[in-house]
Amino acid sequence: MRPFYRFAYHIVGVELFFHRIQIEGRENVPPGGLLIVSNHVSFMDPTTVGWAVAREIYYLGRKSLFKPPFWNWFLPICNVLPIDREGHDVAGLRRIIKMLKEGHAVLLFPEGTRSPDGTLQASEPGAGLVAIKAGVPVLPVRVFGTYESLSKHSKRLRFHPIRVVIGQPYLHAATESRKDKEVYARAAQEMMDRIAALK
Repeated sequence: MRPFYRFAYHIVGVELFFHRIQIEGRENVPPGGLLIVSNHVSFMDPTTVGWAVAREIYYLGRKSLFKPPFWNWFLPICNVLPIDREGHDVAGLRRIIKMLKEGHAVLLFPEGTRSPDGTLQASEPGAGLVAIKAGVPVLPVRVFGTYESLSKHSKRLRFHPIRVVIGQPYLHAATESRKDKEVYARAAQEMMDRIAALK
C-alpha cells in the first residue's frame, strides 16, 4: 500500500473496530488483477470492503462528486475513479479494464447503486462487460450490517455489528462468440448469484 492509502486504511480500521467487524474468507483474496464485486446497501460499503480485503484497491465514484477545489484533489488520492452513471462512459470503462489488466484491484457494485431496503437488487450489465473484457478473477463479497449502521435513509451513524464474507475468486467462462448486452447481463447476474450464496 502507498503511504497515504495505508494511513487512510488504518483510520477506517479504527472506525470499524467500534462496529465489532468480523471478516470471513480473507485468505481468498488473490494478488494481481482482481475485480471485486459486492452488494451495496450503505455509504460505508466501499471503505468496509476495502478494509476487509486488506490490499490496495480502486473505487468508483460518480463524476458529480469530483467538485473543485477539494474533492477533485482528495478523491483521486483515495483511489476513487470518476465514472458517469447517467450515460455510457466508454472512456471510464476502458480505464477500469486497463487497470485490471495491469494488475490492480477494482471494487465494483453490480447493482449500480445502494439498495433502498437492504435486500439484493438486480444487476447492471456493465459489471459483466468489465469482467469479460478484463479477463481477471472476480471476487464476490457480501457485507452484512452496514445497512443497519448507515442506510440510504439514515441521518446518523449507528455502531451496529458488521460482518464481511469473502467468497472464492472465479473466472467468468465467456464461451459465447457474441459479446452483446445479453451476455454481459448474464455475467453480471452470475456475480449477484455468487454474492447471494455468501451467508
